[in-house]
Amino acid sequence: MSDSAEKTEQPTERRRQQARQQGNIARSVDVTAAVVLLAAAGGLYFFGPSCGETFIRLMRGTLQGDALTTLDRSSAVALIWSLAFTTAAAVLPVMLLVMVGSLAASLAQTGFLWSTEALQPKWERINPLSGFQRLFSLQAAMRLVGSLIKITAVAAVAYSYLTAHQDEFQSLAQQDLPILLVTAGRSFCELGFSLAITLVALAILDYGYQWWQHERDLRMSKQELREEMKSMDGDPHIRARRREAHRKLAEARDLSEVPNADAVIVNPIHIAIAIKYEPGKMPAPIVVAKGKDEVAEQIKKIALAHHVPIIERTSLARSLYKSVKVGHPIPPDMYDVFVEILAYVYRLSGKKVV
Repeated sequence: MSDSAEKTEQPTERRRQQARQQGNIARSVDVTAAVVLLAAAGGLYFFGPSCGETFIRLMRGTLQGDALTTLDRSSAVALIWSLAFTTAAAVLPVMLLVMVGSLAASLAQTGFLWSTEALQPKWERINPLSGFQRLFSLQAAMRLVGSLIKITAVAAVAYSYLTAHQDEFQSLAQQDLPILLVTAGRSFCELGFSLAITLVALAILDYGYQWWQHERDLRMSKQELREEMKSMDGDPHIRARRREAHRKLAEARDLSEVPNADAVIVNPIHIAIAIKYEPGKMPAPIVVAKGKDEVAEQIKKIALAHHVPIIERTSLARSLYKSVKVGHPIPPDMYDVFVEILAYVYRLSGKKVV
């Protein structure tokens, strides 16, 4: 296989975003199943006794009623609604806990994701040849191995629990019905907790594998990486944002020289040019910093904080910004103007701001 075809490069942020938009994310259904089972076991442990009491009262009320009852349509509907409401109120806390657990498990893996592309029909999903290839693929083999491991682990935990409580279960045959129900409910919750914890541990391993597989599938070849970079470079909006970011970075990197400047020439709003001149060391004044908009405001703030005079010269500021780079001296045709400006600055007492 050629070097360009090998997927050895880490995926770019754009590739990750495209995969997420398509619903292609690292997700394990075992995590949701384990959390649901854990929530159900917890709900039954905390709310099971109250549910049992509700059902017992409901059964007693039904059996202790009149032996013969005449029901018409309205009374039958009222009885059905009463039974349904009582039952729903009893199991509602458990159901809510299960729903919250399922939602939390999904959000923890995927976040808030809405993708319509995953719902669109695709030929490869119903193509028998593709299905046959997936059936005998490495991923199918890994899923089979994972399923066998989960079944074995769950069966081992259940067998261990039932074996450890075998004597207790055998003695239930001589117990009264209330004690039997309480013991069976407690044992059911304990077994549910044990199975849920086992599934949570297996689900963490499965999610780790799914994440590794997802990252592996997202890898790019060098050719794909070059093509994506080329397509991004071809986007005029991306190029414009990149140039603007580079311009602002280049303008902002020399702001440390503003406190040492002799004067700042401003537009007065959009442009600011910091000038420095050392007689005997410099043949002409040098532009030590310049900027537009936000950078210009930053230059003026620094100048004010360090008592550097700010002088408004609209046309001069524009000419300097366009024609003189940072670190370069001003052109000879501007000497006369700067002689006047520097003379004015040196006449100021303590270089007060104009």
